[in-house]
Amino acid sequence: MNKMNKKILFHISFLAGLLALLASPCLAADVSINLDPSVINISAFYNGSSVKLSGTIPAKAEAFIRLSGLKREIHLKKKGKVAGILWMNTGDVTFNDVPDTYILLTSSGLKDEIDSPQSSLGFTALEKQIDVEPADSDKSFLIREFVKLQKKNLVYASDADAVQYATAAGGLRTFTAVATIPPKMKPGTYTIEVFALENGAVTGTATKTLTVKETGFPKQLSNLAFNHSLLYGIMAVLVALVAGLITGVLFKGKGGVH
Repeated sequence: MNKMNKKILFHISFLAGLLALLASPCLAADVSINLDPSVINISAFYNGSSVKLSGTIPAKAEAFIRLSGLKREIHLKKKGKVAGILWMNTGDVTFNDVPDTYILLTSSGLKDEIDSPQSSLGFTALEKQIDVEPADSDKSFLIREFVKLQKKNLVYASDADAVQYATAAGGLRTFTAVATIPPKMKPGTYTIEVFALENGAVTGTATKTLTVKETGFPKQLSNLAFNHSLLYGIMAVLVALVAGLITGVLFKGKGGVH
């Protein structure tokens, strides 16, 4: 290849890269997401909440929404049959880089993405993120069982009919959805992402942050437990004693009625 051809190829490659770079902000601008509210307060009578989601995606795309929490290390006991009869603890299992919350919202057109083995967004994608110890464990099986456990606790969930669309206009269409926030979601910062998918490929993303925090009595109780552990322990014992005395008096009173 002569120098002239090399020079032409260089300019073509440069222009192609430049066009791709210029196109990416436009692509990102086509995808947006908003939260209402963006902060959830855990008060004394808190029993879960909900967040309204809305935004835009390209007219030909569909929205896949993922709510995920901080990654943690979780230790569990592994159960198995001993002598083919009794179910007992047979060892310890450690899950590393586990999101403490993982909630997926889609429209009916993307329901297969939730559990598809090829999906990079659904529950099967967790197998690539999570490390399991000991290393010789059946990783896929253990992660599937772990996901089932988290679903029972409602901190892992999916809804294939959560996303609704408005009529497309100007090359975009608006989506809405409601994310249910379970009572067991811990205080902290959570990431809510929307992925625009066309023909199975991600063509754009947008991200917002959801904050869950304690207020009022739960916050004071938490501060007491972490900053004044001795006083918290004494109060816990006193409360237990008082509760026991009250229960004893009530049952004794009922037993004396003829």
